[in-house]
Amino acid sequence: MKKSLILLALTMLISCMLFAQENTSTPDSTLIVAENQEAELAYNKGIESFRMKDYQAAIAAFSEAIQFKPDFAKAYFNRGAVRLELKDCQNAIADFDLAIQYDDSLAGAYYSRGRAKHILNDRTGAINDYAAAIEKGLKEPKAFYYTGVLRFQETDYKGAVESFDEAIKLDPGFAYAYNDRGSAKRKLEDYDGAINDYQKALMKDPKMEFTYNNLGSVKRKKEDFHGAIAEYTQAVQLKSDYYIAYNNRGSAKCDKKDYEGAVKDFEKALQLKPDYLFAINNLGTAKMKLKQYEEAIKCFDKAIQLDNNYGYAYLNRGISKEELKDLNGACEDWKKAKELGVKVAETYILECSE
Repeated sequence: MKKSLILLALTMLISCMLFAQENTSTPDSTLIVAENQEAELAYNKGIESFRMKDYQAAIAAFSEAIQFKPDFAKAYFNRGAVRLELKDCQNAIADFDLAIQYDDSLAGAYYSRGRAKHILNDRTGAINDYAAAIEKGLKEPKAFYYTGVLRFQETDYKGAVESFDEAIKLDPGFAYAYNDRGSAKRKLEDYDGAINDYQKALMKDPKMEFTYNNLGSVKRKKEDFHGAIAEYTQAVQLKSDYYIAYNNRGSAKCDKKDYEGAVKDFEKALQLKPDYLFAINNLGTAKMKLKQYEEAIKCFDKAIQLDNNYGYAYLNRGISKEELKDLNGACEDWKKAKELGVKVAETYILECSE
């Protein structure tokens, strides 16, 4: 029987890390003139405190404005925005609820409430709020972008592409939206479209190392192994501790039958992240290709010690044991792999009854 070694890779990155790279909300900074002078003064003090990044003072000032004017929608909205800035999402949502209650035309309140729900992983609530903000006229590319991120996470890849399309229409320089649209297209097996989007993302921002990783993974999917290796190399040149890209480059080298080069990349990934299961398994498979079966088994042992439900490690360890004439041990591992849902293990188990 021809044995197929199972190499695993983490090939896609949806760029939700953008959450940590932006202000999650921006208070309405317009100084106002309202019929309640005390409320006006407190509100404007809150705006100034926010500008100075004195967030606790801003919250106190907006709270004072609300005491003078209990239906002051913008004060609720801005207090919620400050709380969202502080990652106090539950209280921020409560403030946005009140802002909307008193003035449901505040598109920014829907958007910001969506951001808070998004951070809390309330995907449905966030999508609904982003949609409401857009319906009320908000021309904010990130409202479409975050909707696309959520749709991607919900495996609605066509919907994600549509949302990223809208984000890009509003902001043609939105590098993250190109990257993530490429990831959605890859899931739809539109590999040429994915490559085109990743390349556009890099034209907008050539320092996005994860886009090079993604581009490499699509090229590997198209069996352009040389091109994939080049993209992974760009990724690790930009981010020297990018263990995922080292693992993926090692997998591409395995595809090219450069097993010694692959071993070096998997070992580098493990130097950076010793408990990285994919790289441990992949190192074992590369050593199997080099006929270093005892060393391979040590790798699979380590993977199983870290995760005793790691079915592919059992499968590959079984293959190594069979090469060492330990058919009983191999059969035990293949049966365990099957129990853990590795369907290909069923083929190997056929040898156990021979």
